[in-house]
Amino acid sequence: MKEFFQNMYKKPHIVRRLVLCFVSVCMMGFCVYWFDRLVWGTDPCSVTNLALAAKFGLSLGNLQAIVNTAMFIIVIWRDKKQIGFGTFFNMFLVGYSYNFMGFIMEKAGVDYHFPKIRFGSGFILTDFLWCFGACIILLILFVVFASIYMSVELGTAPYDALSVIIANSQKRFSFRVIRIFWDGCFAVIGFLLGGTVGLVTILMVFTIGPMVAWTGKKIKRFLE
Repeated sequence: MKEFFQNMYKKPHIVRRLVLCFVSVCMMGFCVYWFDRLVWGTDPCSVTNLALAAKFGLSLGNLQAIVNTAMFIIVIWRDKKQIGFGTFFNMFLVGYSYNFMGFIMEKAGVDYHFPKIRFGSGFILTDFLWCFGACIILLILFVVFASIYMSVELGTAPYDALSVIIANSQKRFSFRVIRIFWDGCFAVIGFLLGGTVGLVTILMVFTIGPMVAWTGKKIKRFLE
C-alpha cells in the first residue's frame, strides 16, 4: 500500500504535472458544457451522464460523482495501477466544472442554446456554420486537454481505466477496438435514456483515441 501511494507522486516535475492535470480536467468540463449548449452531442460518457442526471433531477457534478465512485470501486478491485491524482480530479472536476460554467452563465444572464438544425423553411445556413465551427474548435480543445490529462501520467478516470482493464483481460481485440466499442456502448445507452447523440459524439467514438494518442506524444516532450 505504501508503494501504491508513493507511485502517485514520485514522478519528475510533479507540481507541473498536478497543475496541468487540474487545469486540463476543469477545461474539459467547460468544453462539455458548451458541447451541451451546441446540441450536437458530447463525449459518449457525458451523453449517458447528462441523460441520467436529467432522469434523476441531479446536477451533472453530483451524478458523475456517484457513477464514478461506483466505477472506481471496480478499478480498485481489478487494477490499482490505473489510480492516481488525475483519477480523483477527473472523477469530480469535469462534472462540477460543467456546473460552475452554468453558474457563471446564469449570473451573467446568459442561457444561450445554439439553434438546432432544421430543414425546409426553418433551415438557416448561418446557424449551421456557427454551430459547426464552434463544434470543431471545441473538439480540438477537448482533445488537447484530454491529451494533457492523460500525458501527465497521474492516473486515469474510472471510465477510461475500465476500458484499459477490459482490453488487458483479453488478447483477441486491440485496445483501439475495445475503446471504440466501449465508447459506442455508452453513446447508445445515453441515446436510449434520452441523451443527445450528434456529430460530436460520433466523431469522438471513432477518433478520440487515436487523436489523443498522437497529441499526447507532442505534449509529453514538455514533461520530460
